[in-house]
Amino acid sequence: MTHLFPKVFVDFDGTITKRDVGNAFFRKFGNEAESLKLVGKWKSGELSGSDLLLKEAEYVSVSEEDALKFVENFEVDSSFKYFLNFCNENGIELTVLSDGLDFYIKKILAANGISGVSFYSNGARFHSLHIEIELPYESDCTKCANCKGHQILMNNGSDDAIVYIGNGFSDRCAVQYADVVFAKDELLRYCEENNITYFPFVTFDDVLKKFRKVFEAGNFRKRHRAELKRKEAYLTE
Repeated sequence: MTHLFPKVFVDFDGTITKRDVGNAFFRKFGNEAESLKLVGKWKSGELSGSDLLLKEAEYVSVSEEDALKFVENFEVDSSFKYFLNFCNENGIELTVLSDGLDFYIKKILAANGISGVSFYSNGARFHSLHIEIELPYESDCTKCANCKGHQILMNNGSDDAIVYIGNGFSDRCAVQYADVVFAKDELLRYCEENNITYFPFVTFDDVLKKFRKVFEAGNFRKRHRAELKRKEAYLTE
């Protein structure tokens, strides 16, 4: 039997951070009422993830300096550092996958003394009081601007046990392809409704306790439905 080694993918907004930074940013510096309407259309499938970001950005008015000041005070789950250290100490690759924006991910990680974490996200460039959205990882997925499921498909090998940790609507594509899922909040409800096996968590302390136990037992396995989904996706490329 092939020995499987975990490869970890983690959501940022509401998972590493305690609050959804992107939502707060667009409501603070954009049009809150319109932002809520646009998010509703996105969740109902009327609007793609890319169009959601582009339309929300049209309402934004803020300087880069003020934007960075706003986001640097968002709290991270303090126990994330312990989980990250465990992964680093054991040679486990951890990648952050976000459908949010790069500027606040960089700023928040740095403000909390977290370095050396690779991530994939959308981009934002500031021009005076406006922002320009960049979509470097746009794919065929209409739900997401930076599809986490697509990133998992592009960044895994046959000997990897894919671990995904998330909380929200934009994590739905990712859990289709993950062998081990840690879920809370909206993602937890989605997993329950769609019979996707998961471990519930509140903080990364919960994740680390379960993850350490499975890792030390060498008990990572492929999830059959996820493996079939990955094979199906590769065949249709």
